[in-house]
Amino acid sequence: MILKHTTPVFSIILFANYAQSLNCWNFSDTQFQGTIQKTPRIQSECPGNYCMTLSEEGDDFNVFNGTCPDPSVVITDCETRGNGCQKETIREVYIKVCCCNTDLCNYSKTRTLFLTITILFIINFN
Repeated sequence: MILKHTTPVFSIILFANYAQSLNCWNFSDTQFQGTIQKTPRIQSECPGNYCMTLSEEGDDFNVFNGTCPDPSVVITDCETRGNGCQKETIREVYIKVCCCNTDLCNYSKTRTLFLTITILFIINFN
């Protein structure tokens, strides 16, 4: 008899944990005309089940953001697109959006090192 009543309680607890928000990094790194600006990495709670990075490369600027996905914008709708990256070009701006679904998954030192090397390469050869 006790088991019949505990199953719904366990189901509610499991669902509550699944429905919680995800901890993500929030930041914005920019490069414009040779000047690099970085903001501090701040942990924030994102509604839903995903974190996101968004990078933009234009003729004279680069942007690398960590943030919560925006389901109202097709390319940043991680709930529909799932884990992984999407690439798009809008008005000669190369955009890459990557979605991930674990706590603090949207920032790594490897990504930052790659971005820094890419920016320095662009600055030196323009």
